[in-house]
Amino acid sequence: MKPFSIVPLLAFLFATTAHALTDREHLDKWCTQASSVAAGRCIGYLLAAEDALSHDSIEGVRACLPPAIGLSEQHRIVIDWLKANPQAQSLTALGLVARAYAAHYPCAK
Repeated sequence: MKPFSIVPLLAFLFATTAHALTDREHLDKWCTQASSVAAGRCIGYLLAAEDALSHDSIEGVRACLPPAIGLSEQHRIVIDWLKANPQAQSLTALGLVARAYAAHYPCAK
């Protein structure tokens, strides 16, 4: 019987990378596909950002959404902002949504 070596296993584990935060590519795909699963993920990010922004900033960005804003308007704001800002590639999905909301609904100073 050969002795078991943990070194190859550890090398395999550290060779793979995991992304803890969703990026623009996924957000864009989820918010533009005609799939109920993708739409659910998109809606989840839009609502999570809305909820977080009602209490604090996201990645240093504040936005003040009106209480009666609808989900379809939130979706339109984010899609329009993503199209208008193709250079914003390295941000998290929540950071992108926050920036889109802030561009449309900045907080009063």
